[in-house]
Amino acid sequence: METEKKVKMLVYATDDERRRIKIAAARMNMSMSAFILDSVLEQVASIEELARKEAQR
Repeated sequence: METEKKVKMLVYATDDERRRIKIAAARMNMSMSAFILDSVLEQVASIEELARKEAQR
């Protein structure tokens, strides 16, 4: 079983940005951490897709 480490993912976010993220996560019925991870992985997938398309050229 993988051990979990707590990481502060919002270190660089302002109080207003944290509030906005918290509200958006709540609207999606997700925790802030799950919402952030989902959003980041969506961006990663998009970047990977762009890289694949560029490699095909």
